[in-house]
Amino acid sequence: MSESTYRQELQGELARRCERNPRYSVRSFARALSLSPGALSQILAGKRLPSHKLAQRILSSLDFTPAQEDAFLRSLAAAHRDQGLKRLPRTFRKAAPEGAIRELSVDLFRIIGDWHHYAILEMTFVEGFRGDPQWIAGQLGITVTEAKLAVDRLLDLEFLQIAEDGTLTKTFGTHTTSDKHLTTPALRRHQRQVLEKAIHSLENDPIETRGMSSMTMAIDPELLPEAKRRIEEFTQELCAFLESGRRKQVYELGIAIYPIQKSKGASG
Repeated sequence: MSESTYRQELQGELARRCERNPRYSVRSFARALSLSPGALSQILAGKRLPSHKLAQRILSSLDFTPAQEDAFLRSLAAAHRDQGLKRLPRTFRKAAPEGAIRELSVDLFRIIGDWHHYAILEMTFVEGFRGDPQWIAGQLGITVTEAKLAVDRLLDLEFLQIAEDGTLTKTFGTHTTSDKHLTTPALRRHQRQVLEKAIHSLENDPIETRGMSSMTMAIDPELLPEAKRRIEEFTQELCAFLESGRRKQVYELGIAIYPIQKSKGASG
């Protein structure tokens, strides 16, 4: 498994803009980056390698964090080296130090943290699954552009593979995040999306197709680490049970526990 590439950073930014505005397109993104739609499409497809000057122009148009800019330039430097460019620009050399340590799991989750990536992975098991973006978009209620970007990203990162018969298949059985005691903007975003999908289901799906329950209780917060461990074991057990039958539809399972009372000493 490799870390994120400059292409995936751009694909991720385009996907986020498409989510905020379903009418947003590659043409719109190209205009924002001061590129022609054809040039941007070639870059996203890996058919054109941006120069250092072009990379700086692209980055100047994006609201990337320093870590994202670093990942972008490091990846582009590696791509230039792969194509035989021996004398890299100074910024490239600085951005791609040998033996640099990257927190891969966090980086990867930032790229595929949006809920529809995991839905697509699980849909590959569903009877009648079709791998074309238009069908996926219709099934998940997302745009065709979002679906295409997600499939391309999952293929690039080897979460999906193309079988001999041309169908898409999931390459790993289960995915989870490491360092569960930490949180990141991507993890918070994913959980917010899951909760929003739960609200949508509550308001729109018949009760026969969903199950939601809650319980209010007075607890000892010191027992929470053990409670979270038991919840994780339970969800894995329940997941194995539900996946043992015929896979006909993709579901999301979420269990939440959170305080609804302020802690002692907290003020409004």
